[in-house]
Amino acid sequence: MYHHVMPSKTSLNITPEVFEEQLNGLKTKGWKLLDGEEFLYLMQNPKESRKKCILLTFDDGFVDNYLYAYPILKKYKMKAVLFVTTNFIADLDIRRENFKIMSHKDMWKLAFSERKYEVMCTWNELREMQYEGIFDIQSHGHTHKIPDFIEKGDYTAIENDLILGKTFLVKYLNKQPCHLAWPKGVYNDKTIEIAIKLGFKALYTTQRGANIYDIFHIKRLAVKCKGKSWLNKKLTIYSSSLFTTIYSKIRI
Repeated sequence: MYHHVMPSKTSLNITPEVFEEQLNGLKTKGWKLLDGEEFLYLMQNPKESRKKCILLTFDDGFVDNYLYAYPILKKYKMKAVLFVTTNFIADLDIRRENFKIMSHKDMWKLAFSERKYEVMCTWNELREMQYEGIFDIQSHGHTHKIPDFIEKGDYTAIENDLILGKTFLVKYLNKQPCHLAWPKGVYNDKTIEIAIKLGFKALYTTQRGANIYDIFHIKRLAVKCKGKSWLNKKLTIYSSSLFTTIYSKIRI
């Protein structure tokens, strides 16, 4: 699970150099990078071999994904899933020469303002990445406020949020999303029920752990700005339910 890739040492960010080192490490070790459809197929068909398969995911839709992650993935002919919050995405043509690198906190503030286009991808940028087959664009809802709606018990608002997220992806990308990452990883049994009713087939959390065929509680590893050795170690652990159980007990 990634959020940012840009030349900065801010939180939730991986530098382009480290990101490329991680991808090169995956390639060297023989990992096959999946798109959403391939991942869902393997999760639904336990008898199929899925050794050395991995799914990279990016949350929110920050423009650094387009400026930095996209070219590196393209260089290595690799792919990933990008979960976008559709209300953050503007339908504009923008030149990015003056993109200003800032902290996740500051980018987050702009994402909820009229200046969202400065830090978030545009629909044209998402179309390009989807057309090139690099990013599989999927849903992160419409407003990123599902945690607030859950706290208020407003499940009508949650359903409307998910519907709008799907509607915008169909309208602007001609994409019918079936994968959903919960904003901030917040969900409950009722939201899962709503998502399934709306046609989502895979639901993603922010929890660590091995994924054993449970497509409605998909676990993810938050990647740190560390090189291929760190990532390979974590993949060894989280590819095994046994290793994950042991590690979770001794991990500080």
